Amino acid sequence: FPKQDITLIVPYAAGGTTDLLARALTTQLSDDLGVNVIVQNVEGGGGTTGTSQAVNSKADGYTLAICSNGGYLINPEINEVGYTWETTTPICIVSEIPIALGVAASSPYETLQDLIDAAAAAPGSVSPGANSTPHLLVAAVGQQAGVQWNHSPNSSSPAAIAELIGGHIDAVSVNLPTFKSSTNDGSVRLLAVTGDERNPSYPDVPTFKELGYDFPASVYFCIVGPADMDPAVAQCLSDAVGAAMENADVQDSFTKLDFPMSFTSSEDFAARIPEDFALYEGILKDLGVLS
Repeated sequence: FPKQDITLIVPYAAGGTTDLLARALTTQLSDDLGVNVIVQNVEGGGGTTGTSQAVNSKADGYTLAICSNGGYLINPEINEVGYTWETTTPICIVSEIPIALGVAASSPYETLQDLIDAAAAAPGSVSPGANSTPHLLVAAVGQQAGVQWNHSPNSSSPAAIAELIGGHIDAVSVNLPTFKSSTNDGSVRLLAVTGDERNPSYPDVPTFKELGYDFPASVYFCIVGPADMDPAVAQCLSDAVGAAMENADVQDSFTKLDFPMSFTSSEDFAARIPEDFALYEGILKDLGVLS
């Protein structure tokens, strides 16, 4: 293995976050493995359509998906999507990214507490993807603070930020790099970011934890395959991705995307999944999404 080309399904549109991550890896993976690693975009279902196609393919290691933890762990818990994490083979995690909550620069809300106080008076509109990791973060914060948000899901994070800047919604919770251009041009102000310590790129932005909301949330991007893959094949793929991420050109691509390199091997990823799943399941039950 491998003896033929490998298809890496990106379950989102070309040019998006996951697509760019995949393409940052595949050139080096192709060189290292000696076969073409071909990116195929299969949109739909909040990332579940393409993931389902990959994990329900032949378990030979030649069809994989790169997806977020929302599409991998959370959506299948809520909806029938044709798979659960237990019917897949985890290959590796390639990047783990903080989540940030932002408002328009023109917003009267200078702090997270300002936003919470306003929501206590009249629920404001917060726009993450429905039941995504950013959605669960702000829902958990609202629950802890005793306030209600009006969630306003969008087709994409850039669309949500455009609505934010246009004054149509009050706040947006998305992964931190998505805010880069709008924070650089001064159109968005960040109120809080996840993590144990302040993000070095945004040293003036407090963490949710220091504000009293200890929610260990992040968005991570992972490669998965069908269940019952040969463990040696899964290990080969995991090792190949890990090696590719040591390449200087790949590292430069991740840096330009503002995505941290957070490689987690197949074995460690598999050991982590039950804990992550239990965390999200508990929040979904607390919020009444699950019984």
